[in-house]
Amino acid sequence: SNRSVSSKSQFGNNSGKVEAIFVSGRGGSGKSHLVNKCGDFLSMQGWLVIGKKFERGLEHNAQGVVCSLFDEVVKNLVMMRNGGDEQDTEYSENVAKILVDSFDASSLSSLFGYLPSIKSFLDGIAVKRTSFVESNLMHWQLVFLLTRFINALLRANRPIMLILDDLQW
Repeated sequence: SNRSVSSKSQFGNNSGKVEAIFVSGRGGSGKSHLVNKCGDFLSMQGWLVIGKKFERGLEHNAQGVVCSLFDEVVKNLVMMRNGGDEQDTEYSENVAKILVDSFDASSLSSLFGYLPSIKSFLDGIAVKRTSFVESNLMHWQLVFLLTRFINALLRANRPIMLILDDLQW
């Protein structure tokens, strides 16, 4: 309900826990519309809302879609840093500091390969540089890095809504 979404959207009610909501139903029942309307509402409340859609019926690279979603988060952080809004700039700079503090040089370098926008996001920030070595991370290594990335975002105290639309199992 709108009341439930509204009560969850308040910055002050953040209990520090991560919540996940799974919306399912028959094709054409309005799931995407509902999620997008919630995202619009939460965005107006100051949430960072990012979504990606899986292509239904086509062979897709799930890893590529998920990495693209998180790279989109980073692109939004770059826009927030450069957008002129003081709160957004402060949030973006805080996330950058947390990322640099949370990742060792090797892990950050590995993440560059999957989220290329991080390079421009962290440009000008004192990062222990290592040359990026193209590597094929194992699935669980990537999950670990993305989990640490999400944790860094959440430590910056802004609620986030990530939407994976038409996720195919």
